[in-house]
Amino acid sequence: MTTKRVLFVGDASHHEFQEPIAWLGEYCTLTIVESCDKATVELANDGRPPDVIVLAAARPGIFEQHQVVSLLRRAPLARIIGLMGGWCEGELRTGYPWRGVTRVYWHQFVPRLAEELACRHIRGRLAMPRTYTEWEANNVTVAVPEVRQRGMAVIRAATIETYEAIAEACQAIGHSTVWVNPRQPAFASGAAVAIWDVGLSIERDKAELAEFAKQVHPAPVIALIGFPRASDRRLAAEYGATCVVSKPYLLPELWTELTRVSLAESSAVDPQVSAA
Repeated sequence: MTTKRVLFVGDASHHEFQEPIAWLGEYCTLTIVESCDKATVELANDGRPPDVIVLAAARPGIFEQHQVVSLLRRAPLARIIGLMGGWCEGELRTGYPWRGVTRVYWHQFVPRLAEELACRHIRGRLAMPRTYTEWEANNVTVAVPEVRQRGMAVIRAATIETYEAIAEACQAIGHSTVWVNPRQPAFASGAAVAIWDVGLSIERDKAELAEFAKQVHPAPVIALIGFPRASDRRLAAEYGATCVVSKPYLLPELWTELTRVSLAESSAVDPQVSAA
């Protein structure tokens, strides 16, 4: 299958961009330049324009709207993705976000866009008109992954409402689910995947996360963290999480990670739940 051609514009050494760059390098034909001026030269010299341009901004103000417009003029069929660093989180409220750009934060890039970039044709969020709003992008109809028996998902959440929201997403693609309530601890064996919903802080939850990861081993653990920093992701990994999904998440993001990390369709051990 022909891979997409991607032009990455920005500081490729920035720590928040390492995971997106690694993914793009593995699954796409990737060219990296450090500035819009060099991107202009690359577009002028390359006979085949890129399918996607990634503008990577570690903080607001690195690229301006007129530079986005200039790139669009030189590659009118390319989709532009704004890969935003942690310092850009308040820009939608108090700054001047770029227009005509699909905007994702660094910790959302792989779960949110991997399937769209890996498929043969542009679809989903990337296929929407450049005039779309964030509300329209977040409400685009998405295809549900193949529904099949995927085994048990053990979900640790502080409230029944949170559990039900996560469980609904898991059940939609074929997982059975069980709730681990921190106020009424239980041990679940035979899990295919586990999900830990972090409350206010991974720092506060880290010891319990480590114990939870031991209980569900060898099932992978997905940690749900609100707008995680790089330090949060490192801490989650250190204490047993296989990967991190940022909250608030879109259903396809959670489905992507569930599909990627889940164990085989049926566990070698029959699922069991017992009170602590």
